[in-house]
Amino acid sequence: MSELSFQFPAALLYCGFATVGVLLWCGLALRRRGIPRNRMAIILTLRMIFFVALVLLVSRPVWTSPESEADTRKHIALLVDQSESMSVLEGNTSRYQQAVEFSRETLLPMVDQSEIEVQPFLFADSAMAVDGATLASATANGQATNLGQAIVQSVVTADPPPLAVIALTDGILTKTQDHNRAISVAVNRQVPIISVGFGSESGGRVMGIQDIDAPSIVEPSQKFKISANVRATGEALPKFDVLLLRDGKLIDRRQIESFDGPRTWNETFTAVAEPDGVHTYEIKLMPPADQSVVISTSQMSTTVRSISSKEIRILYVQGGLTWDYKFVHIAMSKDPTIRLTGLSRTANASRFFESVQSDVDVINGFPNTLDKLNEFRVVVLSNLRPGDLTTNQQELLAKYCGELGGGVLMIGGQQTFNASWRDSRLEDLLPVEFAVLSNNRRGQNFSVDITPNALKHPIFQISDDVSTDEAWQNLPMFTNRAVVEDVKAGAEIWLESQGGTGHPVLMASQRYGNGVASVICMQNFWRWRLARTSDPRHYDRFWRQLFRYLADAGRNAVTLNIVDTAPAPGDEVELLIEQPAASGSATASDSNPTAVNEARLTITGPDQNEVLNIMVTIEPGNPTATRFMANESGMYNVNLQLNDGTLLASRDIQVKEIAEELVSTSRRMELLRQFAAVSGGIAMEFEKTDQLANELKKLLQPAEPFETQRTYVLPAGMNGWILALLLGCLSMDWLFRKRWQML
Repeated sequence: MSELSFQFPAALLYCGFATVGVLLWCGLALRRRGIPRNRMAIILTLRMIFFVALVLLVSRPVWTSPESEADTRKHIALLVDQSESMSVLEGNTSRYQQAVEFSRETLLPMVDQSEIEVQPFLFADSAMAVDGATLASATANGQATNLGQAIVQSVVTADPPPLAVIALTDGILTKTQDHNRAISVAVNRQVPIISVGFGSESGGRVMGIQDIDAPSIVEPSQKFKISANVRATGEALPKFDVLLLRDGKLIDRRQIESFDGPRTWNETFTAVAEPDGVHTYEIKLMPPADQSVVISTSQMSTTVRSISSKEIRILYVQGGLTWDYKFVHIAMSKDPTIRLTGLSRTANASRFFESVQSDVDVINGFPNTLDKLNEFRVVVLSNLRPGDLTTNQQELLAKYCGELGGGVLMIGGQQTFNASWRDSRLEDLLPVEFAVLSNNRRGQNFSVDITPNALKHPIFQISDDVSTDEAWQNLPMFTNRAVVEDVKAGAEIWLESQGGTGHPVLMASQRYGNGVASVICMQNFWRWRLARTSDPRHYDRFWRQLFRYLADAGRNAVTLNIVDTAPAPGDEVELLIEQPAASGSATASDSNPTAVNEARLTITGPDQNEVLNIMVTIEPGNPTATRFMANESGMYNVNLQLNDGTLLASRDIQVKEIAEELVSTSRRMELLRQFAAVSGGIAMEFEKTDQLANELKKLLQPAEPFETQRTYVLPAGMNGWILALLLGCLSMDWLFRKRWQML
């Protein structure tokens, strides 16, 4: 049945009073002018009709017609909690894994029988629709839980609404601002909310090892660090012991004192590498005396390979098979301590690299992780185009050189020193700046001139029979070199060209973080070995000494380490600056840069504000400790530089808030039961599987179809008749006043 209503009823009141006032004022004005009463009544009547019609139009009258329609609902919305509290282990399985298994083994078979579709959502601080594969592979790492917003999104974005909303969660809801809105939407659209609570009521106190980290390759008798990422949840955690074992034998033990609240930290041990071979290192948590504390993952292990400096592994990456690689490989074949592994691009339009010798170490192409790349001491980039290395691969190379102390060498090929490399991550670590224009010069004869600094460097001592200067004078003329824009400050120039145009640098090197990066800006450097005036032994010895220098450059590298690798805002972070002491005698083949005595340490905060700027003294073999306050969460950047700007070491330190999700990990059913009671759903614990299945079956197969109440609204009064009435009243008022000579 249609009913007349007004969308702005307040206009009737206020405009009605205004109309009465206007009519009274008009009546008084006409009376003062001495207008007869019959004429005054006619004029006031016309004006009253006009104003009344106008007031009704301002109030927006509408006809409302409520009607009931059948609502065919054929899907349910499945909300799976992805917040960090769902990662808490219950036994050997996380709450999130329990939720996924419940969906797969209990819920989906039941839904398949009733021919109802399922739309899964992952939610934490926000919700998003996903498919089954994403649901199964996702991890629980959300920093907040907003179930109300997830309910609203799953209901209002579907037409018709879902048959029901099923929420799989532990009830730890840290955001509640959308709960009232969720209840309103569920009630108005007749969508029951079904909640399944995962976890235990007490929440428990749970400790476990999340991950273990150690270098994959170390040198015998060298000290190295091995750490385990440990997470503890719950309150009032008791003290316990952490063990470090090597090949099943205890080598270190420490006690962790009791603490309150959830905590995630890295427990780091220092170990001394065993002789050559592969060894298994294991970190183990010992159960505390309080048996109510659950150890989810008590131990984790990793393998560390001890390799002496007698074996130097070189990764030679080239854009295609080149003469450079062939003759470098010949030079290395005479030295059993150097192992050369070649990778070559498979096609001109492909980034995929394949092993030249089918080496099992790089059977899958270019290493895709830092651990795999760290198995090599030097990486050579030869005849590559800018498109041959992805951004991620360039980032790996920068970290490999800067953080792990690896050596990087770039040999100029046809398109190697291309302007497209400018402002790239690769350019950051190299000692030269790429030219703005095309930088490869052909057909310009030039000779190689060794610089005074290079004459003194062990790399260039290539002959025992003649002087170094004389040996380098026997190099032939070359015709193909790459011209760069400039050499970076702090870089050392070793070879220059005589003849040709552009910047003369042919070979330069610089320290980048813990490692060394070098360039050879020549494509046909291999012609040296074939020249009649040259001795092939000089060529071979140069390459062996260059590779040893690049491989050993990181031995005395400065490293930046923090004691607690999981600091929280407000913590005082302790930073250790370490440079290993030189061991053994210095020889031409394994020379190292001189030890650093003093450097400037700068730390910038998340807002790029300077947190610390001091000079520090570095003594090889003795760590230097300093501290800074991390007052806010975010990424802190640490740089250690010489006075001339040379970067010695750098690292990022992540400061994270203590997860609110993990302050208390006990299951909370109160809010879930409130949602269920108001919407006509149910809320049950996960362990009551049988009873839950029966209740779900009733809700997913309703006895009566849903009906949706729809209200149709049509405007009233907005038509030609009302417009004619308004115009008629105005016209008649004007005609009467003109006839009675009132204008």
